[in-house]
Amino acid sequence: MAQKMTVLEKHGFQGISRWPSFKKMEREDAAAEFFLHGFCPEQPVIKKTDRITAFGSCFAGNVSRYLHQRGYEVNAHHWKHANSDLIRIDEIMVHTPSLLAQFEWAFNGKPLSNVIVDNKSEELKSYHEEDEMRDIIVNSDVFIVTYGLTEAWYDKQEECYLWKFVPHKKLDSSRYVNKTIPYAENRENIEKIYRLIRDNRPDARIVFTLSPIPLLGTYSGKAIYPANEVSKSRLRVALDEFCSEWIDDKNLFYFPSYELVKYFLDAPWKDDNRHITEEAVHEIMTLFEANFCENDTQ
Repeated sequence: MAQKMTVLEKHGFQGISRWPSFKKMEREDAAAEFFLHGFCPEQPVIKKTDRITAFGSCFAGNVSRYLHQRGYEVNAHHWKHANSDLIRIDEIMVHTPSLLAQFEWAFNGKPLSNVIVDNKSEELKSYHEEDEMRDIIVNSDVFIVTYGLTEAWYDKQEECYLWKFVPHKKLDSSRYVNKTIPYAENRENIEKIYRLIRDNRPDARIVFTLSPIPLLGTYSGKAIYPANEVSKSRLRVALDEFCSEWIDDKNLFYFPSYELVKYFLDAPWKDDNRHITEEAVHEIMTLFEANFCENDTQ
């Protein structure tokens, strides 16, 4: 007896990934089939001896702490983003210009732009001296870069985005304005970050991911939920097109943490409706470790 054709097969579509029903989402392999397929390495690429650095804010901190607890060599796993302008940075600074600025500073020696408050230049905050901070970045074996948002403060005088957090009430409104970073600029910045890493660390593993943490607030003048979706969508499309272009780089990956939180996990949010629970972090990172990291028996 011939097997009944699906609607999609009747229309000539073969071998495609279909949107799952609620019943299918209950399967043990749901995460692997509907979220991770096509995004993970064929074999684990991260070893316990690799120097791992996760760039970003609270979600990057979750990644760092989990891997450190599992015995991996992780830089900055104990840092608080309020005490650092590099690697672990404030949540409203996790945009592509800010991240690019620190990679250009570390790899090319490009000075960080002046951030002026009350006619004085703000100093760089970090847990170490500048040379030590550079060493952490340039000597990493694994770069996990978390992108977060597309709203940023722009310095009209120096014609660049701010790379460090300053409370907006302290900023001179005649000099600093809030801007939404367009898709093309995000795409270009991601490319530049990748090339800086790859030109200097050709064997490094690079994992790009989109933070599931929503905007703290928006300067768009529009409702926060649609503004957040626009911000995440710009970054997600830029990441997808970039990774698709560099698909032959077998040490470059996108990990779908954003999608896992949004569509896979049940009740992932804390009471503030912005940060994810420890249980959610554990479930996401268990999937990451199982697919990207060597365990003690490998």
